[in-house]
Amino acid sequence: MRKLVPFIFAFFICFTLHAEFINIGVFASKQINSFDFSVRAGKYALFTESGKIKELDSKATLSIKYVDGFVEVKQNGTLIGKYRKVNLMGVGWYNHFMVKSSNPTGLERRFDDNLKIIAQRNKMQLVNNLDLDNYVAGVVEAEVGRKPPKEYFKLQAIICRTYALANTEKHIVDGYNLCDEVHCQAYHGKTFFNNIVEAAMQTRGAVIVDSDIQLITAAFHSSCGGQTVNSEDVWSKSLYYLRSVKDTFCLKHKDATWQKEIDKKQWKSYLTARLPSTIPERQYMNFSVSDRLKYFPESKLSFEELRGKFRLRSTYFNIQETDSKVLLKGRGFGHGVGLCQIGAMEMAALGYNYSEILHFYYSGVHIIDLSALDFFKDD
Repeated sequence: MRKLVPFIFAFFICFTLHAEFINIGVFASKQINSFDFSVRAGKYALFTESGKIKELDSKATLSIKYVDGFVEVKQNGTLIGKYRKVNLMGVGWYNHFMVKSSNPTGLERRFDDNLKIIAQRNKMQLVNNLDLDNYVAGVVEAEVGRKPPKEYFKLQAIICRTYALANTEKHIVDGYNLCDEVHCQAYHGKTFFNNIVEAAMQTRGAVIVDSDIQLITAAFHSSCGGQTVNSEDVWSKSLYYLRSVKDTFCLKHKDATWQKEIDKKQWKSYLTARLPSTIPERQYMNFSVSDRLKYFPESKLSFEELRGKFRLRSTYFNIQETDSKVLLKGRGFGHGVGLCQIGAMEMAALGYNYSEILHFYYSGVHIIDLSALDFFKDD
């Protein structure tokens, strides 16, 4: 197995499953042209292509700006220098910092551990290099907030850790492992909520694997509306552990049901063009299901296609014709594959532990420590 590879100027890119640090592209979709870097705890060292420049104590602030292909660094109005690459490395026992953007304005977040800044064409790239479990804690809060039961935070931490380690090369061409948006996992920086921090640390190293000791595709969604779906009903690949399950735990939540009206002519035109002519109009103007379906009956029109076209909350719905509209009465929110977050939260509130919840939604999987994963891979 490959070992961690030192990146230039003491930075690390995590390509291996046992890596303790991970690189996250932050503000990935924004064009950051200037911001303030403030030490909020610990001590930081400023490294550039010229080596170590100086150390920064708690409360120190740097003004950082993109200028003609360089990263310009100032402190208290005095120019420190212009560089292609800047690394701000935490060298204290406990380190975190704040980024406050001045161009564009309104972006302010705190992050654990380290920050790398690279001058690119017309902007700066910001990469948060941090301990994996600090990242996991931040993702848990960004994904589910602070309201769920503590036991649910443990479950979400294991799922987020599994996803991160299974996708460490998703943005490798961009110079980091994952971005901070839902394209990967939502990440808004450091969390200060103790229940989430403790959940990440109490499950430290725990990941989910399949029967071949491979990290699973840890899919999850907001609400299944009473039934999850098989992976191949949404994506092309059939995975034995992502099977449809009946789920009554989410049914009392406000997101369990929804309604949407669609112009009758628009609906009829779209379905007429995509359904076989043998299917009578009454069948797609008035339609009801008790279980989830992949395709509209007697056709190759998928409910996932309808969900995308009409921006529906899920693929689980009935159809009722009115005077000028069709009324869709649906259940659930999201793609429906894997863990139903609302259902899992309810299970946690009822006293189920994270292992019981996890095995309810993912069939035939195992929770193991990363050290065991390394052992099996080496074997």
